[in-house]
Amino acid sequence: MDTNSCHKCGSNKIIPEVRIVDYGHMNQMRDLSIHIKTTDNIFFNKFEKGQLQANICGSCGSIELSVHNPHQLWEAYLKHKSL
Repeated sequence: MDTNSCHKCGSNKIIPEVRIVDYGHMNQMRDLSIHIKTTDNIFFNKFEKGQLQANICGSCGSIELSVHNPHQLWEAYLKHKSL
């Protein structure tokens, strides 16, 4: 989503880069993220992690998700795919 306007309704009421969290054990806040495996081990695998963020339209409620590091996630995907 362009942070200046909503792709669905065209409104300029955009709340940019909102954290998306989950509350785990003892109400501990954790950011939701994407994990792509970069090794093919049985134990102790390594992952490339991308923290999710959202842009929210204040008019229609449309939400678009994105990550901060798409290039690193793509490289991790290609690496794992070739294993």
